[in-house]
Amino acid sequence: MRLSTEARVGLVVLLGVLILTYMTFRVGGYRFGTEAGYRIYALFDSVAGLDTKSKIKVAGVEIGNVETIALLDGQAKVTLRINPDVKLRKGTQAAVRATGLLGDKYLELVPGKEEGYLKNGDSITQSEQVADLDRLINQFSSIATDIKTVSASLREALGTKEGETSLKEIVANIRELSHNLNGAVKDNRENFTKAVANIQDVSSSLKTDLPKLLESFNRTSEKLEAIATKVEKGEGTLGKLIEKDDVYNELDSALKGLNNITQKVERGEGTIGKLFTDEKAYDQITTTLEGLSNAVTRIERFKTTIGFRDEYQLHSQENKGYFSVQLQPREDKFYLLELVDDPRGRVTQTTTQTDNNPPVVETKSEHKLKFSAEFGRRFSDLALRVGLVENSFGGGTDFYLFNDALKFSADIWDFNSDDPENKHPHLKATATYSFFKYVFVQAGYDNFLNRKISNAIVGGGLRFEDEDLKYLLGSGALRAR
Repeated sequence: MRLSTEARVGLVVLLGVLILTYMTFRVGGYRFGTEAGYRIYALFDSVAGLDTKSKIKVAGVEIGNVETIALLDGQAKVTLRINPDVKLRKGTQAAVRATGLLGDKYLELVPGKEEGYLKNGDSITQSEQVADLDRLINQFSSIATDIKTVSASLREALGTKEGETSLKEIVANIRELSHNLNGAVKDNRENFTKAVANIQDVSSSLKTDLPKLLESFNRTSEKLEAIATKVEKGEGTLGKLIEKDDVYNELDSALKGLNNITQKVERGEGTIGKLFTDEKAYDQITTTLEGLSNAVTRIERFKTTIGFRDEYQLHSQENKGYFSVQLQPREDKFYLLELVDDPRGRVTQTTTQTDNNPPVVETKSEHKLKFSAEFGRRFSDLALRVGLVENSFGGGTDFYLFNDALKFSADIWDFNSDDPENKHPHLKATATYSFFKYVFVQAGYDNFLNRKISNAIVGGGLRFEDEDLKYLLGSGALRAR
């Protein structure tokens, strides 16, 4: 029986509808009846980009799909349909992932290591946050704007010819400084080691002195207790005065004589009596004593700091020593006195002329003691100094950081030097760091306007305030006894 053309067309259309229906259910994951597997639940703050029917994977292998997504108390409650042949241990964690930067989202499960397996209706308590792409893009945009602002500022500062020249000079100076420091460290490694060892010795000495001081204090206390015991027993002068009547009678007689003298003074007899009864003499003495008292009071208010430091000059391999005394009558005012042992204190130059030969110039330097006396004022973290600097007029500035633990200093002096190799003013820059209150280290560059005799310097020293000196002198007196 032959089919008509209309029947054939109907069969083709019916077959196409059946194939389309099958592919729709196949691709969309639609099933008839109850789906196989078991349900578990997970809570997320956000599941942006995750849809129902999204895949669930473990180690990249699909094990189920997302069944429903609902809102529960401000969080996203996700129902997960897991294949029946897949067992997940308790403690499993869930996270929303993407197949690429802009790919589809899926749910990644990281199996736990606890005993037992998840059952139908259980919940995953631990879940990772979902990265919000829009928020990241906004943050990157803000960062890009900041970078653009910084680059514009750098372009304005360094884009001109002056900026380019300054940048080249800075790079050249850094390269030269790095080269000098590298050479200095290589050439003076042993000296650095010795300096560190010396600082450790000083620290150890300070650490061991405190127990000795306590021991001396205990011995002194014991001696005072022994003296008090002797006095109670009537031994010694003080004990006899307390216990024996004849000593008391002698003292009473002396007091009576003193009383007679006092009565004569009251009557204006004798030199002392006239002194007390003559108002002019009294006024003169009172004025003199007040002036003396004011002078002593001013001296007592002075905060005194004594320091010792040594600077090792890396290029010339010489040591320059300092002994300083700083008097500070007020917080913002001080006087600085220094005695300096300068290895280039006296410079002589001789020229030797021989026949048919160019003249030979010989320069010789000798140690010389120099003196500095500067007046300084402090304004918050900045201090300015002016006065005599190493036998020449000069001045300097200090900048303090970290509660005065770190200090940057710059000094200039010697504008008309007799040194033939010191054609420019003597300019020096240093950085000083203090620790343990008494000990400090120093580094810097000296006389860098005169390159031929400039020096990189390292060093350190000790400083003691008036309270420290009282303690040291008192400890020395106890030891001497």
